[in-house]
Amino acid sequence: MNTKAWRNRKMDSALIDFLKKDYPSHFGVVWDETTMSIRREQRPRGKHEIRDQQPKIVQYSGKGVSIINNNSLVDIEIIDFEHYINLFHDTAAGMGRKCDFIINPIAGYDFIVFNELTESQGQYIRPFNSPTTGDKKEGKLAYAKKQLEISIEKFYSVSDFLDGYEKKIALFSYRLTDGKPGHLMTKSMNAFRRPQKILSNIRAHEPLIHGFVFEQRMYHEEYKVN
Repeated sequence: MNTKAWRNRKMDSALIDFLKKDYPSHFGVVWDETTMSIRREQRPRGKHEIRDQQPKIVQYSGKGVSIINNNSLVDIEIIDFEHYINLFHDTAAGMGRKCDFIINPIAGYDFIVFNELTESQGQYIRPFNSPTTGDKKEGKLAYAKKQLEISIEKFYSVSDFLDGYEKKIALFSYRLTDGKPGHLMTKSMNAFRRPQKILSNIRAHEPLIHGFVFEQRMYHEEYKVN
């Protein structure tokens, strides 16, 4: 490699090394740099709005679902974890549910955030009765917790790599659709505010598996990393 190419090469974080080497190797898969790539974006200090299933991970202000405020002294790396796991389709490495993103510093082990995103009417965040069958449904919150725990377990099935991080967070970010133009609830702002008030009281700082802590943020609430 010539000197110019070496200088321009982006150094991988410890997490990227794990995702390229340890994780696929555990399942007997060889990482191929020519055909496989990890979808990720690097961002500096400041607020960043993110959304899944979009051409770009970071969105313009007002267009995201999750707001990450980087208060650390180093850039953060936002990894599309769902896209990564889907690279291994039809193999054991690609089985099971997965969260949307993983956020970590590009250097060091100060924090790691597993982030699950959703957009939904407020009535579907907590347990609800199906409007068609009347059956009891668990709600988006409970589903997100399971999604996050399954994603975390994928790492621990390989090694205790994540234990090296000082702060381990499982973050559920959601944006309510009740107030969107054309929605019936826009006719009553009181009806729109009720689920917001109820959901803002959902318990945070809940212990999860392997020393992770569950947090939830409703858009426009930010999650600060430092």
